[in-house]
Amino acid sequence: MTEFGSAMQEALNSPRYFYLTGGFDGFGELIMDIVIRILEAIFNLFDIQATGIGDGVNIDVISGIFVAIAIFIVIATIIFIAHIIYKRRRNSQKYSAEIFEDYRNNRLSFDEIMALAKKHDEDKNLKEAVRYRYIGLIMFFSAREIVNVTDSMTGNQFEREAVKNMPSVQSGVRDTINMYYNLFFGHKSVSQEAYEKHLESYNAVMKEAQSYGK
Repeated sequence: MTEFGSAMQEALNSPRYFYLTGGFDGFGELIMDIVIRILEAIFNLFDIQATGIGDGVNIDVISGIFVAIAIFIVIATIIFIAHIIYKRRRNSQKYSAEIFEDYRNNRLSFDEIMALAKKHDEDKNLKEAVRYRYIGLIMFFSAREIVNVTDSMTGNQFEREAVKNMPSVQSGVRDTINMYYNLFFGHKSVSQEAYEKHLESYNAVMKEAQSYGK
């Protein structure tokens, strides 16, 4: 094994591979050290004598293999992240469409919607409580003409139009939308403390919206 390591080191010391000893090539040296250790481990595992094998080691080939593997990992990572972003965006659009479809199909009054939200609060069914409260927000903002709700509207569009007409409601509207996405789309649990803060934010924005147009 000593002869194998010596052969590899001798190859590294060759003028042909001088670039491997530069400042940038500290990384290259680390790779080669890892390669040597891996090969030595394989030889030890199978009790292979590596005498003289270093003379036949092509450092360029080994470096190229590792570069190719690194490039493959980077590309695979980018594709994986892009897939996750696409999937999240598609699901986000799906849930945006669903809440506005619920709003369009709703036949209950605002007071009935808010009563259902309160009941779900008492039953600790936070998902449904937030859903009904979000529908109530859309109903109220539409009735006050803060937002002109269209058939193709999404949560982001709703927020933009609400903020455009009444900038002070941005944090409250965004909080409701984010809470809805977290519970339905993100399938996340919410602490009681976080939920109580959400209720405070929701009640504040609804109270503020009452003054719109007066």
